[in-house]
Amino acid sequence: MNSKFLEFQKNLKEQTNQEKKSGKLIILSGISGSGKSVIGDILVNEHNYAYINKYVTRDFREEEIEAVNQGKPIGIRPVVGRYNKADDKIKKQAFLNLRLPLSYINYDNYYGFSKDDIDNYLKNGRNAVIIVNDIALIHDLKNLYDGNCFACYVHRFNPKNKHIFMEIAKQRGDTPENAEKRYQKAIKDFDRYTNNISLYDYTLLNTENKHDKLLQMLQNLDSIDSKKSKTKKSIQQSSSPKIYVFIGNPGSGKDNALEIIRVQSILHSIIMPKHTTRKREENDGEEMICPEDELFDMDSCDLTYDNYGNTYGINTQELDERLKDGISSSLIVSKPEAIRKLQTKYPNELVTIYIHGLSKEEYILQKKEHLDDEYVKKHLAEYEQADEFYYNQWLDFNHVIIDNGDSTDVKLQIDNIMTCYEEGRDWSMANIDNYLKVANRYSEKYKRAISNEIHTKEEVL
Repeated sequence: MNSKFLEFQKNLKEQTNQEKKSGKLIILSGISGSGKSVIGDILVNEHNYAYINKYVTRDFREEEIEAVNQGKPIGIRPVVGRYNKADDKIKKQAFLNLRLPLSYINYDNYYGFSKDDIDNYLKNGRNAVIIVNDIALIHDLKNLYDGNCFACYVHRFNPKNKHIFMEIAKQRGDTPENAEKRYQKAIKDFDRYTNNISLYDYTLLNTENKHDKLLQMLQNLDSIDSKKSKTKKSIQQSSSPKIYVFIGNPGSGKDNALEIIRVQSILHSIIMPKHTTRKREENDGEEMICPEDELFDMDSCDLTYDNYGNTYGINTQELDERLKDGISSSLIVSKPEAIRKLQTKYPNELVTIYIHGLSKEEYILQKKEHLDDEYVKKHLAEYEQADEFYYNQWLDFNHVIIDNGDSTDVKLQIDNIMTCYEEGRDWSMANIDNYLKVANRYSEKYKRAISNEIHTKEEVL
């Protein structure tokens, strides 16, 4: 028999025996107007993803009818007729007859997906995208498809800033009535994110409103695989202490997050100070050790970086000691290279958190009458720098906290993140008392002295 033919048969057999590479399922969630459908369309039309059709009982919208007539995939499938034009009872019974295991109710309408549709794509190595906001269903999808399923929250603007929300709705051409309905629903959808932030693998900040930025981010999204998901899960499921590192855009609320941790999260994490060559500022707490402080010792810092002409340093030996003692730490880092060094040294302990406050677009709307001011121009340049960093590194962040100006919402997000990394933690009274004793030993070291001026006032009173 021809040797080439034998070699061909051997290669064919090996290919047949190889396990087919599974496709990945991308879940897109977000408030109305965040850009979920735009992102879904890009993944389908430019990255060869398949839309997982959503069976619905609601009537088709005008733009959906137009798209169907043009033969475009929209990810929506009627349960009756071509556009669901039928009595509600008939539509709902038709939906129930489909026996869809992945379903939910929203505003008295039924929505659902066929598990067979998803399985057929993923088993054949095809990537798929699904648009859904229902938290229970996202849980089910992640449990079913595990390392091949990635939940992405899409964020564009702060829904709780009604003025900005209405301004953007007006630009979109919404009527005041529709804008109000969208606003009320947006708040509810955002609250779901606030309370379930740890459920999402990634956050897409669609804040630049530029097609090329979206393309850049989605090109990176296309490269993720199950290995990355498993790495994140292994960090999450370990109840060992963590190092929470916060970074964010200008005025994002980093200091606010640190204040919440300092006051309300002592049971979960304590502040890790940085040494800095700059002078102490009025709002600095124990998170900064400046040249005029007794504990200032830049030579003890084996991790340093420069920012705005000043040097900042971190003593990783103390971080090592804290981890060994079972203590989690939190700190703000403002340079990507410092985060990369920490990631290299602490691959299983580091949790990176990007804090997003106002977007550049929102800031422009807020300052539209002062865009020529030098301060505003400088701030806009800082926004652009921070945004560029996020767009280039967004897949590397474990979480994104969205600071909408409400400290309670920020605290809920911090709590949700930290508790998800404490699964299996021993919460017995004896263990917690011991934790607090050790944590207080570190915190006491950096306690700020109360000024004599305050003591003098108290004596007078």
